[in-house]
Order: sequence, then C-alpha cells, then structure tokens
Amino acid sequence: MKSGNKGRRLRQILLIDLLLLLCIICLLMLARVREDNKRPPLALNGDAVINVDLGSEFSDPGVNNPSARVSGDVDTSVAGTYTVEYSYKGETVTRTVNVMEPRAIVMGLKGSAVQLVKKGDPYIENGAFAVDKGAGTLDESEIAVSGSVDTDTPGDYPVVYTAGSASVTRTVRVLSENDFGDADGLISVLMYNSVYSENSVPAGLNGNWILDKDLEEEFEYLSKHDFYYPGWKEIRAWLDGEISLPQDSLAITFDGGSKDMLKYGVPVIEKYKIPVTVFMICWGKNGAKNKVRKYASEYIDFESNSYAMHQGGQSRGYRGIVADMTKEEIVDDLKKAQAVVGNNDAYAYPYGDVTEDAYDAVKNQGVSCAFTATYGRLNPGMDPYRLPRVRVLGDEGFDIWRESVR
Repeated sequence: MKSGNKGRRLRQILLIDLLLLLCIICLLMLARVREDNKRPPLALNGDAVINVDLGSEFSDPGVNNPSARVSGDVDTSVAGTYTVEYSYKGETVTRTVNVMEPRAIVMGLKGSAVQLVKKGDPYIENGAFAVDKGAGTLDESEIAVSGSVDTDTPGDYPVVYTAGSASVTRTVRVLSENDFGDADGLISVLMYNSVYSENSVPAGLNGNWILDKDLEEEFEYLSKHDFYYPGWKEIRAWLDGEISLPQDSLAITFDGGSKDMLKYGVPVIEKYKIPVTVFMICWGKNGAKNKVRKYASEYIDFESNSYAMHQGGQSRGYRGIVADMTKEEIVDDLKKAQAVVGNNDAYAYPYGDVTEDAYDAVKNQGVSCAFTATYGRLNPGMDPYRLPRVRVLGDEGFDIWRESVR
C-alpha cells in the first residue's frame, strides 16, 4: 500500500514538473512572438549597392537583425556583380556588391570642401580638377557642375562636380555677417619647395628642403586650428574687392613638382586632407605627365610653373631665360604646360622672373593669380599678376613658420 502511494506521488510530481516545463516553454514562445512582433522589418545596414575596388577587402555591413541567415559570397579577386542575401522567418533582403577595377579618375576640389560665403557677396565658382590615371589631366570643359547657391539666404548648398563615373561635392555655406568674420586684410600664400625624409637626405641639402616630419608638424597645426583654404578664383575676387574672405584664410603651394616633394609630401597632405597647389615644371625632362598621373590626389591641384622656362638665361637681372624669349615663345610655353596640368587658375613665374612680355602672356591666358618670388602677404588691391608669397625654409624652425601663417 505504501509502495503504491509512493508511486502515485512520484507520477504526480513528474506530471506537475512536466506541466511547469510546458508553461515555461509557452511563456518563452510567447515572449519570442512578442519580441518578433516588436522587431522592425528586416532591413539592410548601409547601402543596397556597394562598389568595391578589385583586390580590396569587402566588409559586410549586414542587416538590422543579427539572427538573420546570410548567403552569397563576394570574391574581391574577381571583377563582377555579386548578390548577398539575408533572410529571417520569411523575410528576405538582398545587397548587390560590384567588384570593379579601381576608379581611373581622381577628382578633387579647388579650394576648401566647405566654401564660406558672406551673405550678400557673390558666389565664386572655384571649380574642380580631374586626373585620368591613364590619360592625364582632364580639361575643365570635361567636368560638369550642378547645384545653385542663394547668397541672400544663410544655409548650406551642395555643388556637385562630375567627370565620367567620378564625382565630388562641395558644400557652399552662406553665413550672416556676424557669423562670417572677415580676414584682417592680410593673407599668406605659403611657398614650399622640396621634401625629404631621414632615410633619404639629399646631397645638396639647403633651406629649400623640408623634412617630412617637420612638414607634418606644420600641417597638424593647420588642421587643429581650422584654417580656411580659398580657391584661386576666390582669392582673385578678394584682391579685386568683390568678396570678403574669412579669418585665418591661407593658401599653400609647392614649386617645381620634384619627385621627392611628391613622394614624401603627398602622404602628409593626404593624411591631413589639406588642399594644396603644386606648381609643376611641365616639360618631359621633369617627367611631369607621369608624375601628375602617378601622384594624382584629391587634395593636389596641379598648376603651371612653366613648361621649359626653368633654364638659365643670358640677360642681366634675370636668373632664367624668360628675358631672352619673345612674347610668342612665352605664350607657346604656357600652352604646352596647360596641356599637362589642364586649365590654369594660377601660375608661378620660373625663378620669380617677370618681364612685360611674360606679364602680358600670363594675363591673356586667363590666369586668375600669378606669383613671383617676392616675400610678402596678399592685400586687397594688389596686382593679381605680380603677387608675393611667404617662402617656407626647411631650417627656419616651427616658431618662425607659425608666425608666417598668422
């Protein structure tokens, strides 16, 4: 009798445990259903179409549900179109991944990515540049511009530049007079030359060379202090009294386009994303066409430092041959250089030499600003074809350099 009671009690306990387990399972299922009901529809994180360079790594941004099942492989070693599918309980979304040859066209903006305009001033279209890595610099006429700017209404306005399959966007920010903050009437255009590294010290080291680490210290300072980099057309309009420029406006140039400057300078420029102009000696002896293609960067606007005028001359008072050339020869030189670097917005006279013929030739080519080697800062009203610059010497030290940018 006692044995039978124990058996019944054991069965009752097991039944109760089973019922409790079933209740727990039901509660968990109910909670799961409620959770699923609260969960938003399955959706992609990021873009539905992602373009990836051939040979690079594809990082899948996934979907908004970590429990979703993923199917489909992307082989970035083979160009083509791939589909990645994500599914969860009857819901399915897909992503298209295009593995493509690296973009052949490198585009960049002339001047700052965010262009500041004082309310009521005219909008100055600085333009963009584009370099085909295979063919070289594209002509300005090959770059389409879209977007409009209302300078009577403060706000942000996008301006889009397109060349082939490549495009870049500038934000034009119209500010009220109180928010704008005019420049104090002095703007520095820094003039650098060559760059070297500790592992490649030039035999004829002098003040024209700056160590890449020192250049980085200077660019880091500029980045931290939010300098503004107007385009050459902006600077020209400012010189002519047509517009205002904000405080801490600055332009940066490198002369010659030497291999060392590009090899050791470009990584610094791209690290801090500061737009610069490289005045390129454009003739074949300098390997100019190959350099423009090889070192094309969205932060480097290649302009002319002449085609073949960086040669010693015979005329007293001039370092180069410009005084020995006719106006027609100078014009021909300018056009040859233009074929290498595209339409000219700025020009640096070789050795800073300026003759009347050189002056007229540059002016008639439609250049916005032309620079000598004279030391000084820019003031409104200056002759735009005889402009000074602030020369940066690699051995002058950081403190002296810092004073030159104020």
